[in-house]
Amino acid sequence: MPAPTKTVPPGRRHSWVCASVALALTLSMTPAAQAQRAAPASASVQAIQPPGGAFELEGQPNSNLYRIKYRGKPYRPLNAYEFIHVRALGPTQGGQPMLLAVSNDFMGVGTILIAVQNDTPLARVLSPTVDVRDPDMGLAQPGRQDLLLFTAGSRALVTSTGQVLWFEHLLPKEYQRSSPLLVSVSPDNRHGALLLDNEIRLSVAGEGPYASVPFTRAMQREAFKPAWDQSRARARAALDEGKHIDQRRLHDNLKAEWINRNFRWQQGKDGWQFIGQGLKPAALPVQSKKAQ
Repeated sequence: MPAPTKTVPPGRRHSWVCASVALALTLSMTPAAQAQRAAPASASVQAIQPPGGAFELEGQPNSNLYRIKYRGKPYRPLNAYEFIHVRALGPTQGGQPMLLAVSNDFMGVGTILIAVQNDTPLARVLSPTVDVRDPDMGLAQPGRQDLLLFTAGSRALVTSTGQVLWFEHLLPKEYQRSSPLLVSVSPDNRHGALLLDNEIRLSVAGEGPYASVPFTRAMQREAFKPAWDQSRARARAALDEGKHIDQRRLHDNLKAEWINRNFRWQQGKDGWQFIGQGLKPAALPVQSKKAQ
């Protein structure tokens, strides 16, 4: 005996047909089109206040992460594509603003400077520190507000020009276990003082080290003990407030502040010298430019 036929009311039949057509259309769409169709409006990117020139910033609503675009195309400096901080530094290059940017924790880049050359944006690392809770924005060298010291990367940034300064601390074929800290830059921006474990090395940009100040381990322990105590107290206070401070970097910055308070650059007939604490720089062996 044949099964009884079930009658569908006209209104419900129309709804069933519409639903079937919609399902068929959805199944015929490509995965990318389905994802685009399913994405809620609140998840779309939105334009952020542009840094100027051909640069643009995009970000998700209610997010503090930004993506950089140059002339409408995504720009991923050093393979980093999300940043917690992007701002125009002030000076321009190639007709475009120079940008100071800090990557987020997952990008593994740190603080970088972006400048355009031949209509191509290029990036240089200022600090390898990757910490969204306490990003490395540089330390203004005491007495020189136009110069930022990035002690973690042993580099300096001249904010008025965008010039990145780096100074070699090793002589040819020399090996040292200690990592240098760039703690001071001379007024002409061509000489730097680098703190090592047992001395302060003086170096000329592009030429290498030329003198050594005998600032020994014992002298450093005595001089920097208050800085260590201060960095520990500030880190503990921040922790109590639910914040985070990179204590090691803070300690290095306090060292640089101490050095600049107790030493000074002095220009003489033999060039720039770094004077302080009754210590006199001693010349290092002269190296030929070919050897350097």
